[in-house]
This record gives sequence, C-alpha cells and structure tokens, in this order.
Amino acid sequence: MRIAAAALVLLCCAFEGIRRSLSLQKRVEFLNEVLSMLTDFAIEIRFRSLTLDELIRGTKGTFGETVRAELASGCDVRSAWENACNSLSDKSEEKGLLSEFGQSFGTSDGEGQLRLIELYTERFSGLRTSAEADYSRKGKALVRVGILCGTAGAVLIL
Repeated sequence: MRIAAAALVLLCCAFEGIRRSLSLQKRVEFLNEVLSMLTDFAIEIRFRSLTLDELIRGTKGTFGETVRAELASGCDVRSAWENACNSLSDKSEEKGLLSEFGQSFGTSDGEGQLRLIELYTERFSGLRTSAEADYSRKGKALVRVGILCGTAGAVLIL
C-alpha cells in the first residue's frame, strides 16, 4: 500500500512540474500566434484595406477561432474581440494588450492602423522575448523540481 502511495505522489509531482513547464511553452506559442496575426493584419491592410471584421474572418490560430465563434453567436466585432480577450485564462498581460488593441483598432485611417499594429507588434515582441527567456530558464527546472519533490515525498511515505 505504501509503495502505491509513494508512486502516486511521485507521479503527481512529476506531472505538476511538466504541466507548469508546458504552461510556459504555451505562452510562448500564444504570443507567436498573436504576432503572426498582427503581421497578417498589416499585410492585409496595406494591400487590401480590409476592415477588422474582414481581417478576423481570415485569421488563423486559437484566438482568431475564439473571436469567430463569438461573431457566430451574434456579437458585433468589438464585443466578440472583448469576449475572446476575457476568455484568456491566466494571460493577464496579453489579455490587457489584446483588449487595448481591439478597442483602438479600426478607429483611424489605414496609415494610422498600420502604425497602431507596429506599436502593438513591438509590445508583443517584448512579451514574447520575456516569455521565451522564462521558458528557457525555468522550463527544465520545473520538471526537475517536480520530480525531486515527488521523490522526496515518496521517500517520506516509504
């Protein structure tokens, strides 16, 4: 019975370390997705002069899918964008920046929108750099600490 309990503690702690490491990795992936979306927006505005609604319908990635799902439920584009921002779980910095971007995007001419995209691209690039540094610094350590804590717990149980 003790061996089973010790194995369970080891597995739980190891999985928690892996979960936290994957959380850091997913943040980097999300920020890459947002930067790709902003780049696509700039290209589409520069060459096709699309509106925010038309831009959203052509986006890829999970955030774009969330906004499109909100649009399909009958929301206007600004409400859909805000609802998609609110659906982001623990990404407070990204959530705030995306919300700011959604509120101010589409309120000026094409050149103004391109400058706004450039500004937010820089801000998101800074967040991505920080997230990549966090992941490279903490990713493996979180897994190892989880395994170490699980091992310590297992030894205490035995």
